[in-house]
Amino acid sequence: MRQPLQNRQNITDRIKMIRIDKTLIPVPAILDTGGKGKLATTQLKADFDNGVRTFEFSSKIYGHKTFKEALKKAQHDKCCFCEAKVAHVSHGDVEHFRPKAAYRIQTTGKLTKPGYYWLAYDFSNLYFSCQICNQKYKENYFPIEDETQRARMHNHNHLVENQLIIDPGREIPENYLYFEQEVVKPKNNSLKGVETILRTGLDRKELNDNRMEYLNILKILAKVATGNSQDAFDAKAHFKILGQSKSLYSLMVRCDFPDLI
Repeated sequence: MRQPLQNRQNITDRIKMIRIDKTLIPVPAILDTGGKGKLATTQLKADFDNGVRTFEFSSKIYGHKTFKEALKKAQHDKCCFCEAKVAHVSHGDVEHFRPKAAYRIQTTGKLTKPGYYWLAYDFSNLYFSCQICNQKYKENYFPIEDETQRARMHNHNHLVENQLIIDPGREIPENYLYFEQEVVKPKNNSLKGVETILRTGLDRKELNDNRMEYLNILKILAKVATGNSQDAFDAKAHFKILGQSKSLYSLMVRCDFPDLI
């Protein structure tokens, strides 16, 4: 007799949120104490103290292969914003959540320099992103709720800012976002949800179309899972896997099929 899927694969350790947990992997050596990232950060801070406001950054450090692979592993090869799988169609980007060189408050507003130069090689500020979310939408945009709380130099505490784009490494996205079918929406019309959708393009047509194609397949699987066929048990077990953070569009799956995950 065929073994049930639940007996073939342990699903009891599934992650219930799509928050990115970097504690599961060590800080890559190039960014750790004594690494090139730490040394470069020390120099950037010294340059700022000496009056420099326009900086140069090394993509050979924050884009280093070992570091990029570490991010991909932590994020299950998914974009930190849209949850699409990336590497099979694109190299993907290393995204600086807080912009390193300069930031913009309004979409068409001027760039303000310097940016968060001291976080250019900080592991907590770096994510793996698809190129569309990063380059076409978020870019240097980084609004916060209260500009008087803006960290403008390395001696300021940037963690007191209430930024208006969800930080997937520090916040729980499900507190601000939910899905109706394939369409993402701000939970309780939260400003952070609204801004995150707008500034990372989470509601772009191409993404909605792709999610809908996937959703149509899931609806068929859901009929099997809620039926009385011999495959119902396996279908239910598979839905629990699809609700894990490692799976494609896992937040949509959890929102649209709460009774199955």
